[in-house]
Amino acid sequence: MRTSMLRRLLLPALIAATVLGGCSTPGPSLVGSDRAAVQSRYGAPAYRTPLAGGGERLFYPVGSLQQEVWAVDIEANGRVTQVRQVHTAENFARVRVGVDTDADILREFGRPRVTQPYSMADQVGWMYPYLENGFLNSEMVIFFDRQGVVRRTENGPDPRFLNDGNRR
Repeated sequence: MRTSMLRRLLLPALIAATVLGGCSTPGPSLVGSDRAAVQSRYGAPAYRTPLAGGGERLFYPVGSLQQEVWAVDIEANGRVTQVRQVHTAENFARVRVGVDTDADILREFGRPRVTQPYSMADQVGWMYPYLENGFLNSEMVIFFDRQGVVRRTENGPDPRFLNDGNRR
């Protein structure tokens, strides 16, 4: 009897979560679609940046925490060529200290959640939240010098989830 009641209550919730979750996140099924189809389904992107060859990358954060951000690459002809989640440990590991610039980082990850000056080091840090290993609320900080060159990266816990939420 209890099993039957649980099924009756949980099944609709699981179906709704699956349907809603599938609608809100861009994915590989968009490859080959045109720009109009992407924007009619997901709306205006939170950020866009030009790509080499006349293309463009559109950024779509999922939820208000900005831990999951999808990049939709569109060629100059207006067709989607790639869709991927960019706020991942694997992507952050590809940041090249001393080589990449603020323009490279914007193109790869979109706008940071927060920027923070570090006057003692004469640098500025850009904070990007993400889920490390799929469940740890983490934040990658990418530090730039005055010329906009990456000088170091650091990851750690997202301060929004520490103590009272130390909101920055």
